[in-house]
Amino acid sequence: MTADTFTDSTAFLVSRGAAGISHPGGTLLEHLHRVTAQLMGWGAPEEVQLAGLCHATYGTDGFDHRLLDLANRAALVEVIGAPAEALVYLYASCDRAATYPALRFVDRFTGRPVAPSDTELRAFTLITAANEIDVARHNADIRAKHGAELHAFFARNRHLLPPVAWEAVKETFAVRIASLDHLVLTVADIPRTIDFYRDALGLEPVTFGDGRHALTFGSSKINLHQAGHEIPPHALHPVPGSADLCLITRSPLDQVAAHLTAAGVPIEEGPVSRTGALGPITSLYIRDPDHNLIEIAEYD
Repeated sequence: MTADTFTDSTAFLVSRGAAGISHPGGTLLEHLHRVTAQLMGWGAPEEVQLAGLCHATYGTDGFDHRLLDLANRAALVEVIGAPAEALVYLYASCDRAATYPALRFVDRFTGRPVAPSDTELRAFTLITAANEIDVARHNADIRAKHGAELHAFFARNRHLLPPVAWEAVKETFAVRIASLDHLVLTVADIPRTIDFYRDALGLEPVTFGDGRHALTFGSSKINLHQAGHEIPPHALHPVPGSADLCLITRSPLDQVAAHLTAAGVPIEEGPVSRTGALGPITSLYIRDPDHNLIEIAEYD
């Protein structure tokens, strides 16, 4: 968007009262400027940026402050062009009760169904993301009330968003899990389990709390529960031998295999190619004393 186009569009919005309408984060005009900046940062096409700047001109289903009567659409076309104005109308006319659950469009002004093109769907979803993110960032109550449903909506339609916009949606509306801290194994014999993981895999035994036992590795740990004496709250059906987990090794896998063989631990399968959380891995499989399946892997 050129500086002149932005200036002319802003002047139009000011002339229609946008600078005097309250909105989360200040005024409606300030909100529209932030939405536009977000779209620019995401690399949106110029007509989408212009539509984002003027998306509230005809009011919306969630913010019914109309700056321009629908009978005067030509006035907005003159400022931002027909393609951008068509996107503004699509955004303003959507009936959210129909659109947000399933991305079906009903024109709330006419009651007629609408079938947007793929390009229009992408533009609509991108403008919606920029708008809802800005509102949520400036109104904690709205985020708390609608954040989960908005995340679900964007998750269903993430194919319409560029990766950078999807990341912003997740950062704003989703719970962000950083890593696994610990997991719990229910075992038949805690001392035997400690010996196995210490000697076969080099995990460090620790005692914590009121005599509880765990095995540490890297920044994670495995807490051990004695079968029949599980510590609440616990899994619904905690039983020995029900776990299947993958451990990433810093040691070369051939060195791991040689160590396991020397320790008398049978290798059930491997080395075989698998896919880990971050990409291709090579794995081998063993069983611990409770016959849990333990995958030991290194990234290719």
